[in-house]
Amino acid sequence: MLLKPLCSVLGVVSTAAAYVVNNGTSCYVYPESLTHFGQPVDDTPSILRAFELCGTNGSVVLTENTFHINQVMNTTGLVNCDVELHGEMIWSDNIPYWLGHSYSVVYANLSTAWFFGGENVTFKGFGKGRFNGNGQAWYNENRNNSNQPGRPIAFTILNAKNLWMDGVSWSQAQFWHSFISHSQNVSMSNIYMNSTSNDTWFTVNTDGSDTWNSRDVFYTNWTVLGGDDCIAIKGNSTNVVSKNITCYRTHGMPIGSVGQQPGHPDFVQDIVYEDVHLINSTNGAWIKAWQGRSQSVTNNGGSGGGGGGYIKNVTFRNFVLENVGQPISVTQCVYGHDPSVCDTSELQISDVTWENITGTSHFDVASVIHCSPLVPCPGMKFIDVNITTVNASLGKPSLPEVNVCANIVNQNATGENATGVPCHGFAPNDMPNVLYRNWPELLTQVILSVVVPPAQRDNCLHPGPNPAAAGCNPPPY
Repeated sequence: MLLKPLCSVLGVVSTAAAYVVNNGTSCYVYPESLTHFGQPVDDTPSILRAFELCGTNGSVVLTENTFHINQVMNTTGLVNCDVELHGEMIWSDNIPYWLGHSYSVVYANLSTAWFFGGENVTFKGFGKGRFNGNGQAWYNENRNNSNQPGRPIAFTILNAKNLWMDGVSWSQAQFWHSFISHSQNVSMSNIYMNSTSNDTWFTVNTDGSDTWNSRDVFYTNWTVLGGDDCIAIKGNSTNVVSKNITCYRTHGMPIGSVGQQPGHPDFVQDIVYEDVHLINSTNGAWIKAWQGRSQSVTNNGGSGGGGGGYIKNVTFRNFVLENVGQPISVTQCVYGHDPSVCDTSELQISDVTWENITGTSHFDVASVIHCSPLVPCPGMKFIDVNITTVNASLGKPSLPEVNVCANIVNQNATGENATGVPCHGFAPNDMPNVLYRNWPELLTQVILSVVVPPAQRDNCLHPGPNPAAAGCNPPPY
């Protein structure tokens, strides 16, 4: 259908939405810069107007142009709506505005720049639609710190049911790239994310995606370059499948963190990570829970610990690892500083399988599994796990690979009850999330009190724009 001339529809929409062309149930959005001699103008009012007009039983089409987003957006409550993004949306780097106006997502005192949701909704990017968060301004302002109130998640799917997002890319996300909250039957496929710093500061907390209080979530065909978790499963998530995922310089594929808030138990069940390729990642296939006693000061931006619940029926299958710092791990003291409280968790972890996990580790530690002695882990299983050090894979001198564990139920069982989990020693309860030494060196030190040399920060897996200047050479290390 041919579009009506723009002048014929100006009377249909408000002046603020002068570049929304409304063709019945379809709204086409054009950037205000087209009428301002190419100068960037805030396109948020036009976009919100398009959703107002066509968000129910209609379609919203952001044309093949550049759109400037200077304000928060809430486009939830959509019904039978198809969204198309053919161009690029660029968020402003007005940090004071976002710190003061981002919407709270409730979880962990975090916030977002855009709430998006509804029932029977599609969002298609056709491989060319892109979100640009202007993240470098945030990386420089944040200066390697962790959670910062007001620093916004780029895109939050909220209260959605039957939502499919496909063919969209993210660049330079402000914080987490995406978050799925209180939603059901959400699919995100053919997604590309790249948040990298061109300065001395890291892209801290640029997770690819996190789920919370959601079920039936499907991630398929993703590539993520970021500075934190690739795809993380938070509390009260059920039936989440991540398949065919490639991650560069991330913190891998975790369950958690969970168990942060007393009185708010986290239940995580039926999770599958499958066909995953992790390259130069600090972590691999892992589970992270808080300790059982609340601590007022942590290294993740706030207090936490003491939350109950469970994690059960988790499968990590078909992983290929290249230079991963800690390939397999379970911790129930993820942000603890005090070993005396690290064995206090009552959050039960059970029925976790690592199957067909192959590749190379950065150090000589293949797996670290420390379950709380208050709730030892039953049903832990290794099937065809074969990890070697980078140096050994290159025929260079290498320490033997080590697997350490603690409090696994039936650890020494044989026959059909065998766990398959090798255990060469006792896993400390305060094992760091990011390794920076080989196992013999770790044993001779108080693990969490060691000052990490700047050149070894994050295993040299996040060395910044100039790895050589940071003292990080290519393998072998």
